[in-house]
Amino acid sequence: MKILLVEDHPFQRDMMSGQLMQLLSGTDELLTAKSGSDALEQTLIEKPDLVFCDLQLTDIDGIELLTNMAERGFMGCIVITSAASPKVLETVQNMCENLHLNVLGVLPKPASIPLLKHYIEVANNHDVQFPQDLVPLREDEVLEAWKSGQFETWFQPIVRLEDGEWIACEALQRLRHPTRHIILPRQFLPQLSTLGLESELTMTVIEAVIEHQETLQGRPVGINISMNNLIELKFVDNIISMAEDHPKLCEHIYFELMEPEHFSHISQVQEAASRLLLNGFRIAIDDFGTGHSSLQEVEFLPIDSLKVGLSLVLPMLSSRTSSALVEASILIARRIGIASVAEGIECIETWHGLRDMGCDYGQGFFIAKAMPAHDLSNWYPLWMQLKNHRSLCPSHVISTI
Repeated sequence: MKILLVEDHPFQRDMMSGQLMQLLSGTDELLTAKSGSDALEQTLIEKPDLVFCDLQLTDIDGIELLTNMAERGFMGCIVITSAASPKVLETVQNMCENLHLNVLGVLPKPASIPLLKHYIEVANNHDVQFPQDLVPLREDEVLEAWKSGQFETWFQPIVRLEDGEWIACEALQRLRHPTRHIILPRQFLPQLSTLGLESELTMTVIEAVIEHQETLQGRPVGINISMNNLIELKFVDNIISMAEDHPKLCEHIYFELMEPEHFSHISQVQEAASRLLLNGFRIAIDDFGTGHSSLQEVEFLPIDSLKVGLSLVLPMLSSRTSSALVEASILIARRIGIASVAEGIECIETWHGLRDMGCDYGQGFFIAKAMPAHDLSNWYPLWMQLKNHRSLCPSHVISTI
């Protein structure tokens, strides 16, 4: 791992450099920058995996530096370091997230070794393999990939936070490109939707779930659909027809409804959701609390669970606001009698925090990344060993599993 420390104060720079050197292995490299312009040059040339960025710099301030890094497509992880007020730090962190920077959180000054270690571990597990500075695939490229069968359905395990038991998966699409290797959904889903292939993609995912039932062992799989997908002509009819050929389909899949920017066509959505519910299918709200209409969806739709999005979960250890919003979402789920699921669990501290808040289920890199179905059988024994470790679950739970 290559780490860049951006700090203009000599004493602070030396102190943090010493702390970081205690945590790095022989293959790691620590770089330092004492000004914003120096830091920007090093991010372009050295391409560090993790940047600790101070906000108060001599030439250009850290806020301007971060904006410039975003404009140049920086794809590493970032930790904001500063003695500024918590409100300033939180605002800058939100700005970075809106700029699509991989912000892990905030490191208050003076830095502590445990928190430095935490951020290094998170960065080591952070998925930054896809070059975000590449332009998205063109529509004709996506269409050709679709026709060539380059799309794959991968599975990310979901576990029960009380005892770590593997109880479900989320189905996630990957595109195996001949030159770019594995491409993530944000680079092709909008094009698929524009091409009118969203429903066909959903049917392909369902077929993959059916195909891999032996590996999944009956565990349900969450399938992401948009509201436009849900109310599309014949979509629900096609699902019901597929269920006639596979009588246990409603036990093997459930739908995660992605939240739109604008909540409209409420009666059509209610009709489609009610028909699915009538036929035994369950519906969850994806990324609860991050869009414009979460409370409306909870009020008007027959949902079975809500998923707290990673944009709230990832910064919850360093942001009181995010932590409060996560806890409020979990409380809403409990009060209305539905399950809560958190995505974006990247360390054991987040696991413990969510479990103590009463969250039911979770997923994230700490548990497992998304993987092809055939890799689940290799992951599960390793996870079984970890989940029985006493630092993962409370002692009264360990004695029962």
